[in-house]
Amino acid sequence: MITFKHPAFEPYLELLSHLQGRTDQAALNELAERLNIRHAQYGMPVRFASLPQPCSAAQYEQGIAATGTVPTRENNLHDFLNALVWLRFPRLKSALNFRHCEMLARQPGERKRRGRLRDQLTLLDESGMLAASSAPALLESLHEKKWVALFWDARGEVVRHMRFIVVGHGLLEKCLAPFPGMTAKCLFLHTPETRLETLDDLAAGAIRNAASLSLPPLPVQGVPGWDDNENRAYYENKEIFRPARTPLPAA
Repeated sequence: MITFKHPAFEPYLELLSHLQGRTDQAALNELAERLNIRHAQYGMPVRFASLPQPCSAAQYEQGIAATGTVPTRENNLHDFLNALVWLRFPRLKSALNFRHCEMLARQPGERKRRGRLRDQLTLLDESGMLAASSAPALLESLHEKKWVALFWDARGEVVRHMRFIVVGHGLLEKCLAPFPGMTAKCLFLHTPETRLETLDDLAAGAIRNAASLSLPPLPVQGVPGWDDNENRAYYENKEIFRPARTPLPAA
C-alpha cells in the first residue's frame, strides 16, 4: 500500500482520506462528482478515463478541453497523482490546459514541437511548486538562490510567512521516495492569503496572463521541516544548493 508521508502531500490528505486507499478511475470520478470539479475555462465536469489508443501531447490537451475528460490509466500511480492535483487545484490545471490549447490554435507548428511557453507549462505541470508569501524579500532571496540567508538566517520568517505547495504530479511521485537532489520549479505568488482555494485562483490567473513563466529552482528537501535540515551545513552543500551564476564581465 502506498503511504503519503512526505509533507508535500499535506494539501492532498483530505482527498486521500475520501478515497480510502483507492486509486481506480471509479473512485476518482465519484470524488470529482461529489466535489463538483469542473474545467474552469470551459465549464464541463472533469472526469478521468482511459483512452482507447495512445495520443500525442497535443491531442491529450485538446481532448481535455473538448470533453473535460483527463486521460487516466487505471491504477497507474503517475496518472493517479495527476488526477489528485486536478481534484485539489482545478483552476490551476484548467489554466495550464487552456494555455496549451491556446498556443496550439495560434501556432500550428506546436503540434510537432512545443514552444517556449508550452515547455514552461509542462515543467510546472510535472515538477511545479507554488511558493507563496506576503514578504517580497523572502521571494527575492529564493529567486537569487540565497539558500543560507533564506532557509537558515531567515528560517523563522520563512516558517511564518511562506507556504510551499507541490503541484507537479511528477514531483509528487518523486516525493514517495524522496532524495536530496529532487528539484521543484517554483511559481511565485505574492500574497498574504495562503488558503489552498486562493492559491489555486492566483496561480491560475498568473498562468492565464503570462507571456512566459519564470520558474526558479528549489531543492524540495530544503523546505524547513521537509527533511532533517535544521542545521546551517545542510544549506551549504553546493552540490544540492547551487549558488546563482555570477554574470560574465562585459566585454
